[in-house]
Amino acid sequence: MLKYFSRSLAILATAGALAAPHAAAAAAADEPVFVAHEFHNDWANDQAYINKLVRDANPRYAANKRLVLDFEAALERAQTVKDGEPGSFDEVVEKYLTADYAQYDPLFPPGRDGLLGFFKMVKQSGAKVSHPPVMMVAQGDMVVLTMMRPPLPDPADTSKTYTGYRIAVWKICGNKICAHWGPDLKEAH
Repeated sequence: MLKYFSRSLAILATAGALAAPHAAAAAAADEPVFVAHEFHNDWANDQAYINKLVRDANPRYAANKRLVLDFEAALERAQTVKDGEPGSFDEVVEKYLTADYAQYDPLFPPGRDGLLGFFKMVKQSGAKVSHPPVMMVAQGDMVVLTMMRPPLPDPADTSKTYTGYRIAVWKICGNKICAHWGPDLKEAH
């Protein structure tokens, strides 16, 4: 029995040594990349930054990540465009969202038209619609995006700030975004 056990361990060790380099390379290619440690104001125009985020060993996942980041970058650029001009929120929503787009974040109004109205309202308030992405994960038709918020005042010590993040989950249907989930909660007014 001991001889059988020793031989089995030797076989497993050899198999593990042979598989380890390939497994390590595959795991490294699929691991999420955290690309920012400080707020990146011009991320939407930084192609090297975007390319790091969308990198994935699976071409389908890379394409899904690229679609979500292209959408977020287009939203960022639309902040400075007047409605009706090329690059406006109307154009972004038409290009990236399906007609039957579903919204599962209670902060946003339902559907594609509801989201478009929300973007326009936020823009008029002077707030940002999008924040710099810092990490992405894709699986199947789903993409999880982590975005860095601008520095926020620390409620415990207002002379200090802290970094906050926003998580968004997107579903891809074909070559457009068809659903969104977010962590937001409704607030009493």
